Amino acid sequence: MEKPEVLGRNPKVNLYLEAAGMVSGLLLVAFLWVHAFLVATVIPGAATFDGMARFLEKYYLSYAGIGLGLLIGLVHVAGVARRIPASYREQRAVWRVAGRMRHTDTYIWAFQVVTGLVILVAAAIHIWVVLADWPLQAAKSALRVQTDYLAFYLILLLVAEYHAAAGIYRQLVKWARFRRRSLAFAVGTATAFILSVNLAALWALFHLGAVR
Repeated sequence: MEKPEVLGRNPKVNLYLEAAGMVSGLLLVAFLWVHAFLVATVIPGAATFDGMARFLEKYYLSYAGIGLGLLIGLVHVAGVARRIPASYREQRAVWRVAGRMRHTDTYIWAFQVVTGLVILVAAAIHIWVVLADWPLQAAKSALRVQTDYLAFYLILLLVAEYHAAAGIYRQLVKWARFRRRSLAFAVGTATAFILSVNLAALWALFHLGAVR
């Protein structure tokens, strides 16, 4: 009998891909959290945000951050792509099994896959829009939020934070010994805090001056 493809793969390759997916995922979560606090500098006022942006640009930190984020994102996609059902038949099978099992962690993984695909498209749009309107300025960011991109940023924020929270939860369940209920509460609390920081920044941008 022919050996299934998944069993014929090199175990070392699987291990390396698993490690790459885990480490890159944690780095992306850290990137998201740092990004949240950087954008939140607009809450005290536009001058604080613009000062932060000038500092990052002066030392090329903004360029390095974007480039490093893209590189880590590519590594993450390469590390986790093998677990994503590619064909429509496989996707239907996953949802059918999830429906029969009614297992919370299975649903978490399934929605994590969906949000990951959304993030791929939405993050590319976000980066393109920001780079096309470079350099970073509070007034420019506020104009985007106050005109065409508020709903877009809300969707991107929600799916990114869910994806990050699901990733942290699943990795800790896999590699650490925590009670799932306590772990879910801790991850949920951290996510709610970061989400509140992001929403406060969006609120500040939406109400920043008369730039509409």
